[in-house]
Formats: sequence, C-alpha cells, structure tokens
Amino acid sequence: MIADFQADREGFLGAKLVQLSDGEWLDIVEWRSSADYAASRTKGGNLPRIQAFFALIDELVSMEEGTLR
Repeated sequence: MIADFQADREGFLGAKLVQLSDGEWLDIVEWRSSADYAASRTKGGNLPRIQAFFALIDELVSMEEGTLR
C-alpha cells in the first residue's frame, strides 16, 4: 500500500508509525515541501489501494503539520 501511495504522491519521502503508551497510534509522514503535502491532501483516496489503506484507520484524532528538526 505504501508503494502505491509513494508512486502517486509527488514529494512523499516516507512514513513512520509509532504506538503511544496509551495504545493510540501516531503516523509521522515526511514530505519534501508543504506544497507537496497540500497537493496530496487534495487527492485523498484516489486509488483503490490507497482507499484500502485509509480504511484501516479507525479514527482520525487530529491531523497537524509541523517542521521536522
């Protein structure tokens, strides 16, 4: 699924999935630029395997943008 996402999303550099101590999950996604991230958000689940990936997410608690340092 990640390979499909990467092939379809310009500027996608990678992702890390972290399980927090309370059992919640944190998905850290790295983009080349804010513009690439914005362009990806407009596509949403545009391909079947990307839709399947998004369907695995039970609940989206928040979606925030920041700078990796």
